[in-house]
Amino acid sequence: MAFYLHEVPGRLRIQISALKRSPLRAQEVQDLLEDLSGIKSTSVNTVTGSIIIHYDPDILHSRAILTLLSREEYIDAARPVSSLQSVETALSKAGHVASKALIGFALDRALQGSPLSILTAFI
Repeated sequence: MAFYLHEVPGRLRIQISALKRSPLRAQEVQDLLEDLSGIKSTSVNTVTGSIIIHYDPDILHSRAILTLLSREEYIDAARPVSSLQSVETALSKAGHVASKALIGFALDRALQGSPLSILTAFI
């Protein structure tokens, strides 16, 4: 499964769709990572599916973390998503939702009062 990764030395932020709305999976991945030597802390947000990992770069390399997550099938290490792709996906989803809302509003306004208008035409 594809994942978004932002990395600075000593800190990783990874968005993993399997963690969204899944406190059990979030706890599993957090427990898995905290058992790894060199991990300082982890924080999972199940609303966004994002995990922030603080680690000691003198003890642990980010590739080891990604390899572990890949081995446990939380991510597909061969399918990272760039920040541009992540933004494009988010904007596409937002545009889709906004257009549906706008069309719904326009239809509601266009048909507003129409049953009453039809009834009064027959009276």
